[in-house]
Amino acid sequence: MYRRIPNERHLSFEVANRIKELIRKEKLKPGNKLPNEMQLADLFGVSRPTVREAVKSLVSQNIIEIQRGKGTFVSKTPGIASDPLGLDFVVGEDLHLSLIEVRLLIEPGVARLAAERGTPADIDRIAEYLNEMKNIVDRHEVGMGTELEFHRSIAEATENPVIMRLVPIIMDSIIKTYRDAPRTSEDHRQALAEHTEIFNAIRSRDRGEAYAAMERHLQNSYRRTISRRRKNGSR
Repeated sequence: MYRRIPNERHLSFEVANRIKELIRKEKLKPGNKLPNEMQLADLFGVSRPTVREAVKSLVSQNIIEIQRGKGTFVSKTPGIASDPLGLDFVVGEDLHLSLIEVRLLIEPGVARLAAERGTPADIDRIAEYLNEMKNIVDRHEVGMGTELEFHRSIAEATENPVIMRLVPIIMDSIIKTYRDAPRTSEDHRQALAEHTEIFNAIRSRDRGEAYAAMERHLQNSYRRTISRRRKNGSR
């Protein structure tokens, strides 16, 4: 099934491509374990140092990850770097607002698709994050993690592999800019009501209301962000 690789320059690059092909052909999922270094060397007919270099390259691309003492595994989000949009190099105070604007263009449609395609398991997962958000509000705590997981779970409910990779990138970027506009307990209370409307629409399979509820939430989020900045003396 697998052809041995001839002894040529850039051999490790070719091995890296073959490992990616192995992941695709075997339909390995995030978290699945790969053959060990010796097995890969034998599979492709190359030396272990060559395999080692190929693995380093794939780790740098976030395609695979090494767990010390356990082995090599397919990454959680294969091929997505920690900052794929290069936002670490975007200078300015309005990045958080720009991200919300992008979300306004994308996420209402994502919610509409989730209302159409979401399975009962998807709905249950969204509900779990909504319940966690309620517990956070009841404890008067502040944090973004659970709310962003709520949005990730909606993206997963679309069953669209591109959306399932795109939305998490935006969510991770929001976390990076969170320090510029920290949330308050009251923000969480308002957001909980909005997220409940989104969830109810998706659960009811109401595509139009799912779109509208997500749009309202993000518009309100935009306004809340501007309000917090004014209070903090930012423009």
